[in-house]
Amino acid sequence: MEPISSWLKLAELLQSHADGKWLFRGETDTGDPLKPTAGRVSREIGSARKKPYVKAHEIEALEQFKREVRPHLTHRPENDLEWLAIAQHHGMATRLLDWTESLLVAAFFAVVNAGARERSGRIYAIKGVPSVSKQDAKRPFEMTAVRLYRPPHITSRIPAQRGVFTVHPDPTQDYQPSSLQRWSITPKTCGKIKNILSASAINESSLFPGVDGLSRHIRWRYKWAKFDIKT
Repeated sequence: MEPISSWLKLAELLQSHADGKWLFRGETDTGDPLKPTAGRVSREIGSARKKPYVKAHEIEALEQFKREVRPHLTHRPENDLEWLAIAQHHGMATRLLDWTESLLVAAFFAVVNAGARERSGRIYAIKGVPSVSKQDAKRPFEMTAVRLYRPPHITSRIPAQRGVFTVHPDPTQDYQPSSLQRWSITPKTCGKIKNILSASAINESSLFPGVDGLSRHIRWRYKWAKFDIKT
């Protein structure tokens, strides 16, 4: 498809996908296939997994997270899928893929780092994914098909980002559902779209509620002198 080269092109995409059936994902276009971080095995610097994928290691990682994170939580998750959702939102490698109900939120994640690295942004869209069952939520490591998980608002980031997840029984497999669509955002356009999104209150501060998100947003404003002060 033709790359998104302006805010107006992004607005056209938004208008054509505004029926409420689509889910979106945004990321820097690194050339990597679409798959959960737990299954991204590579020798390259920065890869999530250096050694061959082992399911037992993924399970043990979650068990360690559950043992050690409790002092930092104000909510006790009801099942392992909730635990995975919390771990995913805080940066752990899991079998979940992040999606959002908002194309503009996906656009933010597509452009937030892309332009600075002279890379394109990437937006994905899917629809029609069946939802998880109660049994799936209790035993996510025994699932046999990709399912959609709409988590309760167990962290402030989930409602802020309109976040949902797909759960992947084999995180090493590329995700290529029949409904999948994708678009790239040119590197020169990424900064322009990020500015407009920030002016629309879609930025680090709003999507990552708390001191860390606020600090990153103000750091970005300081970097580009986005203050209404005469000098």
